[in-house]
Amino acid sequence: MPEPEKAELQIPKAALEALAAAVEVRTVATVKDAGGLDWYYPLGTRDEDHVEFAPMPGGEEVFLRMSSHREQTLVVTIEQWYELVGHIVLPGTDG
Repeated sequence: MPEPEKAELQIPKAALEALAAAVEVRTVATVKDAGGLDWYYPLGTRDEDHVEFAPMPGGEEVFLRMSSHREQTLVVTIEQWYELVGHIVLPGTDG
């Protein structure tokens, strides 16, 4: 699986809040990319700009990206993820 391009990524606060709310109540949808990675996003936002995230195997890091800039991916540690969206269980982890 190719390594995502690492770049500075600006995520609007409203988009991050929508993501956190969706994950907390488990209303996320998923799409698999060409490399087989599952990307999650708030349900019902597929046709609008939104934040997507992909937990990495092992649960130590999470990839974040905006749907409008998928070529720019932010890699955060699980601790940083919790600071961004709160301590919520990620899909595919024991949490």
